[in-house]
Amino acid sequence: MRRAKWPVIFLLIAAGVVFYYFMFIKIEPGPLLEEALDKAYQAKSYRYTLKSDLNIGGNKKTWIRVQGERAPECYHFQGKTLGTPVEIYQIGMRSYTKDPVSGKWTILDGVDLSKQQLYMAEIDPLNSFRFKKIGEPPRLVGKEKLGWTKCVILEIKPEVESKYLEIWWQDFTYRFWIDRRKHVLVKAEATAVSTQSTDTVLTMTVDFRDFNKKIKIAPPI
Repeated sequence: MRRAKWPVIFLLIAAGVVFYYFMFIKIEPGPLLEEALDKAYQAKSYRYTLKSDLNIGGNKKTWIRVQGERAPECYHFQGKTLGTPVEIYQIGMRSYTKDPVSGKWTILDGVDLSKQQLYMAEIDPLNSFRFKKIGEPPRLVGKEKLGWTKCVILEIKPEVESKYLEIWWQDFTYRFWIDRRKHVLVKAEATAVSTQSTDTVLTMTVDFRDFNKKIKIAPPI
């Protein structure tokens, strides 16, 4: 009876080794990136922190720094753009924009700011991570622990989908931090060079969380 336990123990160890291999050692960058981005694109809600910096001839300036959240048919973000405080709510087809000086709210009906170029990155940062073509296969460039989450880092040099980005920026490089266990996007970073001046470099970093969580966005009082 005692000997009969050894085959069971051996099978459990073998199963554990196989699980560890596929979860933590064998990484296929292409399918992993596709899965993580598809999950992000299809998410009904999420929260994010976005920071965008400009390096102009070695002089670094913060362009955007905001926190935001999205839910079906509504969104909210607040922070600073070019040093100016900004806070916006969109509830259905009604927008609320806070005046940075008076603190009063401007309310507009029948307007969806996400359909305009203004505040495009702040409203929905995932729009900056959509591509016409990825080009060469994604590369595994590192591993990093973000908080309690163990991530792999993948890199691509794609053709972006946004015509607005193409007008102002070129030579795009994207990096993605993906949860090794859940295959969920945790962080994304984009760098690009200005089409007007090669001395100007944009770096945009977005931390994502709470995909598909229940997020309630209520208008300001």
